Amino acid sequence: MLMWEEAGMMQNSAKKTVVITGGIGTGKSTAVDIIKNLGFKVLDSDKIVHEGYTKGSELYLKVVRRFGEGILNDDGTINRQKLGSIVFNHEESLKDLNRIVHVYVIRKLMEGVEESGGETVFLDIPLILENLQQEKEYGLKYDEIWLIYVSPETQRERLRQRALKENKNPEDVLNIINKQMPIEKKVLLADEVIDNEGTIEELGARIEKLLKIKRIGW
Repeated sequence: MLMWEEAGMMQNSAKKTVVITGGIGTGKSTAVDIIKNLGFKVLDSDKIVHEGYTKGSELYLKVVRRFGEGILNDDGTINRQKLGSIVFNHEESLKDLNRIVHVYVIRKLMEGVEESGGETVFLDIPLILENLQQEKEYGLKYDEIWLIYVSPETQRERLRQRALKENKNPEDVLNIINKQMPIEKKVLLADEVIDNEGTIEELGARIEKLLKIKRIGW
């Protein structure tokens, strides 16, 4: 797949549902902030999960119903470590948790798109390409996937620098990359690839140019 700036063809559609994704250390969060600052609505899948675990919420009740009150703290909130010790040592339990969470998140995302009234909406989904077929089966609908890209070498160097800055073991952080789909494979699956090897200003310029090419917001 060619980088988007090499495509050069104007698109006709003005309103879309666009998924923004990337790998750890590629700058997806920075790209999302740029898109928000340009005035577009962005629905955050991680935020939906975080809010969904709030005591008494729909997702909370489904998780507790499946895994029992043994995963709760004394105050009734979900203890992530207890839940993790169950699911990561039992494949079927992990599948159940993923299904419960993903079905909930996809429904909330689609409700958010529906409530947008036809305006262009961006969906921030970090691991969409790892779970693409499954997410579609759960009801995810979108027009395009935009990947924020850096080379594997840049990705590793950025993570190493981040780890040192946060007083973390660089090897522990770098191991996260090995658990994700390689960025070069993601390039083959995405509809648009936005290069983020440069500065924040350059990333912003590339995003704005792509929006104009797609006639989104213009």
